[in-house]
Amino acid sequence: MRGDKLFEIAVNGHINTKSNEKSIDYFDRMETLFSTLPRSMSLCSKISIDAKFWISSKRLRDTRALDLDNLIKPVLDHLTKMNVINDDANVFELKITKYPTDGEQLLHIEAWEWIANGN
Repeated sequence: MRGDKLFEIAVNGHINTKSNEKSIDYFDRMETLFSTLPRSMSLCSKISIDAKFWISSKRLRDTRALDLDNLIKPVLDHLTKMNVINDDANVFELKITKYPTDGEQLLHIEAWEWIANGN
């Protein structure tokens, strides 16, 4: 069960799973935006995350590298690196969706405190 909303943020850019020339701006933008979030969230022991990726329709047709697990890994790594969360082991609920787009590529991420039943 979700508790209080911790943050909501949108990151535009060339969504990628690995750091390379095309993704540097995306990862830099992600770090910059994550650095503006309050560090008090890192104290939450259980977190729920909903990540939505809008990715170029052409890229989704032409590549196999944009698997959901590969898309979310750098996001969780950057959340940890920027001390927004202590560790991705604190993520108890994770919803990941990807959408094709002919417009701007975008990551929209929301996080809530996770409240387990009975805890």
